[in-house]
Amino acid sequence: MKIKNRMKKHSLKFISIFLSLFLWIYVLNSEKVKFEKTVTLEYILPPDMIFAEKPIQEVIFLIEGPRAFVRTVAEREDRLVIDLNRANHRRQLNFSVDINPSQLNLPFGMQVERVLPRKIPVRLEKKASRIVPLKPYFTGQLPDKLTLSKAELSATEVEIYGPRTLISQIKELTTKPIELESLSGEDEIPVEVMLTDDRLILTSGYDLKLRYELKAASANLTLENIPIRLMTHSKQMTSVTKVARLRLLVPEKVMKNRSNVSSSIQVWADIPPDAIGRMEVPLRVVLPPSMHLLEISPKTIVVNIQ
Repeated sequence: MKIKNRMKKHSLKFISIFLSLFLWIYVLNSEKVKFEKTVTLEYILPPDMIFAEKPIQEVIFLIEGPRAFVRTVAEREDRLVIDLNRANHRRQLNFSVDINPSQLNLPFGMQVERVLPRKIPVRLEKKASRIVPLKPYFTGQLPDKLTLSKAELSATEVEIYGPRTLISQIKELTTKPIELESLSGEDEIPVEVMLTDDRLILTSGYDLKLRYELKAASANLTLENIPIRLMTHSKQMTSVTKVARLRLLVPEKVMKNRSNVSSSIQVWADIPPDAIGRMEVPLRVVLPPSMHLLEISPKTIVVNIQ
């Protein structure tokens, strides 16, 4: 009987502790708190319009509600879509968009106290496009005795669109800065268009390349009898000229070992795939990055293809 009474007392204690803990957690989580939530705005523009000035991209919701839901609401990603076709049914160029607190979906018991800002000013303008010249923009200086003998962009024009008044003022565009110190030998590198205003949108010229070639203003090394390699699919081909002579500008530390210099250089004659008969082909020199070509002799060779 005593044992049963003790067990009954302990059970009541455990139940009391459990209920106290449950009530404490319930009260704690049902306590109302205030917090801020940043929401991203996404605009739908009329087809023939563009922003004359970009409106704000985010608004802040001041929310009050049970602590239990705060983390869930605060950490989720919310976007409000603002359809300017509906908001501006009168087709005005300057107007305001009202952010309604009910646009944000919230759990039961939570409510929006304020939205900052509540009204968003919008300025629209007619959209226009234009094709403008594109030029490479170089910064810095080349090392002594080097010149930029060739600089060709894969596209010399690009198409842009934006507000009509802005588009009418743009006569040409340039690439983003290209550092001359970073160039070496002959190569092709990717470049990007530099847009002078964040309201401009590029519609062509995404995959731009710059083909450049550096040449030496003077030579400090002459190499004789460099073999000419023939780049062709044909097996029956002959040429009287077998070797070439090169005048190069090379670093002083490379000058010490001329045999290594010769082995690191290639001279190619690129034969067109469908070529046949007698034709004149230009020579192409492949150099390590530290070397620069001043002159190749001969510049072309004559080949017979059968």
